[in-house]
Amino acid sequence: MLFYLSIAQLLYVIILSPLAIGILNFFNERLSSRGGPSIFQEYYNLFKYFKKQSIYPESSSIFFTYVPYMSFAMYLFLTLVLPIITAFPLTFGPVVDFVGGGLVFGAASTLIKLSALDSKNNYSILGASRSSSIGIFTEPVILLIFIMLGVISGTNNPYVINNIMQTSTSWYYSLVHLFIALAFLFVLIIEIGQLPIESSSLNELGSIDTLLIHEYSGRELALLKWGRYIKQFILMNVFLNVYTWPFFVPMKLSLISIFFYMFINFFKIIILLIIFAFINSMVSKYRLFKIFDYIAIAFSFTLLAMLVFYITTSGG
Repeated sequence: MLFYLSIAQLLYVIILSPLAIGILNFFNERLSSRGGPSIFQEYYNLFKYFKKQSIYPESSSIFFTYVPYMSFAMYLFLTLVLPIITAFPLTFGPVVDFVGGGLVFGAASTLIKLSALDSKNNYSILGASRSSSIGIFTEPVILLIFIMLGVISGTNNPYVINNIMQTSTSWYYSLVHLFIALAFLFVLIIEIGQLPIESSSLNELGSIDTLLIHEYSGRELALLKWGRYIKQFILMNVFLNVYTWPFFVPMKLSLISIFFYMFINFFKIIILLIIFAFINSMVSKYRLFKIFDYIAIAFSFTLLAMLVFYITTSGG
């Protein structure tokens, strides 16, 4: 039964991740008083890319060709090991913890950056340079967030953390948890490509993700875009199911509860997307070099969480 639930979770993420990004784009356009595309536009785009012929730069190696498949497979693996539709581990859940999952995320991102360098295209190299510069500062913040959650729960297992947050109101309503959730929210906004930079835009001054895959086309481009949708969908689920809104996630094997929670989970995702869209429309975009000030805010919240934890525990 757990194996079939793993397949159901995999299909759930694969099918709905493009829809979530389509809804986000729809809200962004409507709040900007524009008509905007359909919420199903990302499906149309992926179908179009899959139908087109793949063209590769003459200067690239065979590594450039295989990276989209390897990175897509890594994101599918993460879908099987994280709490998305259940709060109990499925078949592949015990394979990795938060640290292992972070390493897989980092490996997929590194492969995409290396493929951008392999393309020998100036714009792709620029995107890889920008992504690396930001990752140097965001990844330590993410590591500190994981460490603090590990200190609270005594483990880095995301399923255990979800169970503790659901059942322990003292930790859920604590300042430590509040600061950790705020820090992760700032990091999540950066990863989703919203404020303060337009990482997925066509604007050369603020583009990162688009430049990284600038030389890809056809099936490979579709896999890279779909993999990015899955990555964003997974991160939003981790933020909701582990950090901020762990409630209602089924803690016991019940097919009816899991089925209904799929709808609840996507409803939580939509609420988060609406929040992102409002932030995106109300706050001016920062210049690219100001991103490091924004990351500093996330680091400050993480540091505050550490200080509050050690002061309160030592005092008790």
